[in-house]
Amino acid sequence: PEYGRMRISVIIPAYNCADTIRATLDSALRQTAPPDEMLVMDDGSTDETASILESYKPRITVFWQANGGVGSALNALCSRAHGELIAVLGSDDIWHPRYLEFQTKLYRQYPNAVAYFTSHLDFSGSDTYVWHSDPLDSDFSVELMQPHSFLKRYDAAPGPFACMSHCCVPQRALSEVGSEPFQLRMAEDLYFFNRLAPMGTMVFAAVPLVAYRVRQGSLSSNRLALTENEVRAFELLNDYYSQLPDKKLSRIFAEAFAVKRRLFAKVLLGAGNVHEGRSQLRRSLNHTENLISAAKSLGLLFATYLPPRLQPGWPTSYREQRGSN
Repeated sequence: PEYGRMRISVIIPAYNCADTIRATLDSALRQTAPPDEMLVMDDGSTDETASILESYKPRITVFWQANGGVGSALNALCSRAHGELIAVLGSDDIWHPRYLEFQTKLYRQYPNAVAYFTSHLDFSGSDTYVWHSDPLDSDFSVELMQPHSFLKRYDAAPGPFACMSHCCVPQRALSEVGSEPFQLRMAEDLYFFNRLAPMGTMVFAAVPLVAYRVRQGSLSSNRLALTENEVRAFELLNDYYSQLPDKKLSRIFAEAFAVKRRLFAKVLLGAGNVHEGRSQLRRSLNHTENLISAAKSLGLLFATYLPPRLQPGWPTSYREQRGSN
């Protein structure tokens, strides 16, 4: 696109976020490179979210739908966005004032990439987050990740890429993924990035321009539901990856699938669901030709037949979440 003519769309899924949505919207409205449109989907909120969103009109455009989850809200917003670059912002996250300015710069430097990430930091509490210095004044690296390396890193340790609020995606890439780029009520980001990964280069700038609010009792703290949905996401993607001409990508995905099933199995075993846990371990063997991976699955399966006192300490169904200011 011609310099200065690129349109940016900000899309925000919002559900029962009355205590945080003002700070989120303010951070987007204070950008040094203002977006061309801000689209918010009220996903069936039952608190004061709707009235707060109303007070921000006409600076934002608000839609409403019956509660369908983040993925459903994002799909509806993506279909309505007119920008060349789509920026997702979670309803409790905060952007540094220069976030969109920097993402625009990345887009112009690497116009053929399929996603642009910055780094993020975690914080807790209901207040906003304030940067006391400009992260862009410090040295930082910009990395171009090709599909193989990104897929390995993302599925092994998604931490640097785990927050949708620090990712921008070109409209052309979203269109290529299809009319519903996000699936499921949980793990919608896992599905999306695994679907996007084979399509091209990912750009990652290690500069913390997003503050991710960590909240107790969030959906991601339910380890059992999350791991189940992660397996479901991989099930939905399995045919896509099995048909890719790049068989190395298919193998990387299959190995990650085996790992996801093992993790789900361990959480199931921690919840006392031994039958389904064993089933997931057996099914994980179908995804891998790697002897070490297979040995891990078989070892865990064997352990489930040991007396309880000799079994591993299986993970609990819920995990505590911590944040720091």
